[in-house]
Amino acid sequence: MEQHSRQRYEDYKSFMRRHQATVWRVCYDFARGDIPRCEDMVQEVWIMLWLKFGTMTGRSEWQQRVWVRRVTRSVLVDLYRKKHPDLEPVTEEMSESVFTEESDVAERIDDLFSFLTPDEQRLMRMRLEGYSAEEIAAGLKMEPNAVYQRVNRIMNKLRQYATRL
Repeated sequence: MEQHSRQRYEDYKSFMRRHQATVWRVCYDFARGDIPRCEDMVQEVWIMLWLKFGTMTGRSEWQQRVWVRRVTRSVLVDLYRKKHPDLEPVTEEMSESVFTEESDVAERIDDLFSFLTPDEQRLMRMRLEGYSAEEIAAGLKMEPNAVYQRVNRIMNKLRQYATRL
């Protein structure tokens, strides 16, 4: 049992290193640049992420990033509600206004990805994570030109869906 706990802790430390910039950025934006307030928020978020960490097993890096962003936002909205109980309840639309465009873009991308096949999602995640066409081609056993063509087709498909939303 102790070995399992130690391994979970080591996995969590690695997870924290990979996602610390995301957590910090969302908290910083929510705190509107107030560093001490931001640091308090970050601590609250890491506690919640630790409590929910077991649900991360087997998820891709992209899925983890989206999950971290959602949990962070949820914790921050809860903190806001606790601090301002006299205000009207925070609706989803109201809470959106306190986050940066980057957070909104990440969620829109996530929504648009639901229109893609699993293979298309995998290819686009790799591209968004910064892999070159050559690296993607090697990973997916394709030619680099095929990667470029598929990315272009997928982007056209996403543009069509985006205009409908």
